[in-house]
Amino acid sequence: MRLLAELKRRNVIRTGVAWLALSWLLVAMCALLFPALELPIEALRWLILGLLLAGVPVLLLSWRYELTPSGFRVDGGASRDNPQRPITARRLDQMIVIVVLAALSLSLIRQFIDQAKPDKDFAAPAVSSAPPLPAVPTRPAPTVDSHSLAVLPFVNMSQDAADNYFADGLSEELLNVLARIDGLKVTSRTSSFVFRDSQLDSGEIAAQLSVAYLLEGSVRRDGEEVRISTQLIDARTDQHVWSQTYQRRLVEIFRVQEEISQAIADALADSLGVRRIEVAVATADLQAYEAYLRGRQLFAQRGANLPAARELLEQAVKRDPQFADAWGTLAATWYVWRSYAPEPAGIDTLEQAQIAADRALAIRTLHPGALAVSARIAGDRGDRLRHAELIEQALTLAPNNANSRVWQGLGLFEVGHIGQAQASFAQAQTLDPLSGLPMGWLGIATDLRGDHGAGRELLVRAHALGWRGPASRALFFMTSNADNGSDRTQAYLDWLHDDDSLPAGRRELARSLAPALTDSTQLADAQQRLLEAVKAEPGLEWAHLLQVFGLTDAAMDNALGNKTQGIQTLLFSLWYPQFRSFREHPRFPEFARLHGLSAYWSKLGPPDGCTLGGESGDELRCE
Repeated sequence: MRLLAELKRRNVIRTGVAWLALSWLLVAMCALLFPALELPIEALRWLILGLLLAGVPVLLLSWRYELTPSGFRVDGGASRDNPQRPITARRLDQMIVIVVLAALSLSLIRQFIDQAKPDKDFAAPAVSSAPPLPAVPTRPAPTVDSHSLAVLPFVNMSQDAADNYFADGLSEELLNVLARIDGLKVTSRTSSFVFRDSQLDSGEIAAQLSVAYLLEGSVRRDGEEVRISTQLIDARTDQHVWSQTYQRRLVEIFRVQEEISQAIADALADSLGVRRIEVAVATADLQAYEAYLRGRQLFAQRGANLPAARELLEQAVKRDPQFADAWGTLAATWYVWRSYAPEPAGIDTLEQAQIAADRALAIRTLHPGALAVSARIAGDRGDRLRHAELIEQALTLAPNNANSRVWQGLGLFEVGHIGQAQASFAQAQTLDPLSGLPMGWLGIATDLRGDHGAGRELLVRAHALGWRGPASRALFFMTSNADNGSDRTQAYLDWLHDDDSLPAGRRELARSLAPALTDSTQLADAQQRLLEAVKAEPGLEWAHLLQVFGLTDAAMDNALGNKTQGIQTLLFSLWYPQFRSFREHPRFPEFARLHGLSAYWSKLGPPDGCTLGGESGDELRCE
């Protein structure tokens, strides 16, 4: 009891309470300031620990010294008690009240801010380093499907920034599982990942993606331990429908994916119906799984990342030869290779793509990704009926796959079924609303179907979203059809500038021919120069330029002489009005047979607005 009385006399207890109140105030202030300064959460934890440790010397100083009108002095004991002690006690009490009120106010302010935005565990950094979304023409907001959801990229809360691939991989894995739920429309990765580090609120993000629900999350990995926090938000009301935190070992990652997907299905059971979600274990080799996640992330970025993606995916299948998803992604990597980089020396990328796809299908007969790649390879080799069959199987298994929808549309577009292609592109654009690829192809199909204004608007938006070369080529053909003046020349130069598929030598030649587009006196000279260039390098694809400058015979000769080089691009251009003379050329039936068009038309019908006739029955007669 004497010790307690002495503590009270020396104001040690009051000092301790005052220090706790002051510490609370400092922590509340830092909790508000640290996000703006981009300081990690660990800094706040160290501050709290430091304040607690500093409390020990503060209490010792309070015991040893007393405050007097002349300053601090060593406490002389009860016999030398001074009249200032009551004053000091009252000041300490006043300070405690003021500091507690200030700390309480700051805590309430922080709570109000937290309620106005997602929980910190789900939030991106306060200052975004992501580039702004492209400025594109506005359009009316589409009707939101109540059974629609977007999986936003999970926030990496780990110490190592290199674990971003793991957070992204988990997000994409959940997206793929959820996309298989009947009746649930899930936005593609391309569009939802645009909002990485975005400062937009959930309602604005959902509006741009045209979805009703958002799945957000964070991942904290520490060695073999992983902590995953998730929440499902109804963006229409900004209410949390469901949230959960999972603390598991890495080996249980597929089980966690299943639990999260099942919880979301249960949360939406009233409208979707109760169903059981099952996630198969893709591989038992965690190193193979990590290589797969890294490789898939690089594959999604395309371009210069493809060689690294290929290497990682090959590592994954080498560690686990039964890893079907890794084989499927490797097949897709090989298939898109030619669109972004020259083929490696001595390697046929299409052949490698087919080998990888076959391996995936040997492991899992109905692997949607491998089926989609096999479909495109069959189309490129002229078996368009096989393409239609395989892509339909892929979409039956994964109806929410925007890329497969685009590939379905491309197959239809190549054979001139523009109306059906437009429907496929529209479905893909709904699933992936912020990707230039489906938007651009939807614009081309819309224009060819007669709605030129809407088609041009979609193409301009696609160009702004990064789909530059094909959009500029299509805009040139649109401008050529409507205008013969300076706009046509500028659109032509824009195409040459944006189209990376044109080698530098051909690009420079093509640019020098631009005046002949509007000056008929220069056309003959331009045609002669172009024919000389074709003669010098007959193995290259020249059909586009030859057709643009009115050399249809030479364009047909070049197209028939090149069975693979540039043929896909030529097939994508067949249905523009500028290629009408090409389609009406006497040797076009030979071209159509060579590339599987005739076989497709004889079984599934001729192109839109056309009939088949002639002695052989494969001559096109179009409106």
